[in-house]
Amino acid sequence: MKAIIISNGVFDNYSFFKSKVTDNDYIICADGAIKHCIGMGIVPNLWIGDFDSCNYEKYCNDYPVLKDVETLTLKRDKDETDTHVACIIASQKNYDEIVIWGALGKRADHMLSNIHLLEWLNKRNISAVIEDEHNKISVFDSVYTTKKTHKYLSLIPLDKRVTVDKTEGLLFPLQSYELSRDISMGVSNEIVGGYASVHIHGGLMLAIHSDD
Repeated sequence: MKAIIISNGVFDNYSFFKSKVTDNDYIICADGAIKHCIGMGIVPNLWIGDFDSCNYEKYCNDYPVLKDVETLTLKRDKDETDTHVACIIASQKNYDEIVIWGALGKRADHMLSNIHLLEWLNKRNISAVIEDEHNKISVFDSVYTTKKTHKYLSLIPLDKRVTVDKTEGLLFPLQSYELSRDISMGVSNEIVGGYASVHIHGGLMLAIHSDD
């Protein structure tokens, strides 16, 4: 079962996202991201937030369909971001796949926090990805197998050091190589052929598919 979390980051092409939604997806909108839902023509299943980044009543008046959306109002003084709360709710509802949109953008603090939420989800055995029109970001701790979806595949340690046991299908192969967080060795590799796999141990690794 898949949950889609829509955050209030940057969207360049609403049709890109709208084409990926299916009738079986459970959609959680985080606060001011409701404007993105409207832009995509999507009615969320759940709308959460402390509503500091949107006027709830005005949106409901302008778009009456939102009045029927289940709403969870959060306290402004809380320990988690709205996106983190959305992840908690999705995990409590036993969704084993979570896609997060709008997690990247102008706020570097929110962007980094959202990327680290992938670690939180990984610890709960939930397959999770952050996606936009140019990037697809996930985290893994053992074996990562993927098809070629973008021009580049970058491997960036989330822990201080992660050992790459071997790679298959990459233009620049790695074997028994320790990647550390403070170097850029794993950036801008490429998949040659249709598929690639990366075997690691000793920590968590970010897999970032990207285009220019």
